[in-house]
Amino acid sequence: MATFNGGRMVALFLCVLFALNVSFAQDGWVTVPVYMVDPIDEEVSQGVEDYIEKWKDPLTWETFERDFTPAREAQLAQVAQDNANRNQAAANYLKEDLEDWGDGTSSWFPSFFPLSYAETAEDSLFKNIINLEGALYDAGPQAGQRQTLREFFGLDFDEPNGLKADGTQDMWSCDATRQRCRKDLISRVFAPLVAAHDESQASDEAPRIISFTVKVRISDVPPPPPPPSDDRSFAAELNEEGNTKPRPPGDEDGIPSSVEFDYDSIRLLQPAAMDPDIYVIDLAPYLQPAAKPAASAEASSWGRIKATFADD
Repeated sequence: MATFNGGRMVALFLCVLFALNVSFAQDGWVTVPVYMVDPIDEEVSQGVEDYIEKWKDPLTWETFERDFTPAREAQLAQVAQDNANRNQAAANYLKEDLEDWGDGTSSWFPSFFPLSYAETAEDSLFKNIINLEGALYDAGPQAGQRQTLREFFGLDFDEPNGLKADGTQDMWSCDATRQRCRKDLISRVFAPLVAAHDESQASDEAPRIISFTVKVRISDVPPPPPPPSDDRSFAAELNEEGNTKPRPPGDEDGIPSSVEFDYDSIRLLQPAAMDPDIYVIDLAPYLQPAAKPAASAEASSWGRIKATFADD
């Protein structure tokens, strides 16, 4: 027979250590982090559903090999499919982001996340990067404390920079002319992620943020040119430039290059995983959630099925 255990174990992190500040450039490809709201609703496999129904029937007898093991394998397959669906959702998300910009550029490259202090994959999960520590405050109520990445974004990329002549805190920011100093993405990308993350901390039902990496490069193939203008112009005709207004100077050839993602390279930094114990079936949320925070005191909405004995 089997019993339910409503407790939830602390999430284990089984990923190989992964330093995002290391250069992965190969033939122009680099690896960058990407974060998004998890679109996957973790479900119970049909094999487990069938096993539960049989387990509830006092007139039936379950065996380990014939009943429990196939149910566990069905749930393992469900977890693997969930992770594959997350990767596909990430690819769709990146494709939609390219389409939203419409000029061959992306919100995620060049990356506006300064993650040189995220030395491992565990550090680089969204729930952890917002607490990465940077420059030290020298004055004010936070004197002696280090600024977090969340605070850095909240201050529009301003960070502590020593003291002013009057002894107050001096601040400085990245150069807006540099490619990665993309302050417009604070409200467009980062703020919605933080809002979703905060909501997930307050409610177990709210979706969490998943974290993944992808290879990306600047493509040599320019995006398709815009369609011919239908902006009629008498002046252009008199100027012997045709009968429509020319595009603005510098825009004659469109964007010279565009972002290209290797969608096959998408990897979850922490995929969902079920307990490796062959006598246990994890039902969502799993022993290792997909880059989601977990606490030992947090109750599972489904619980776990544990084989108490087996009859071969």
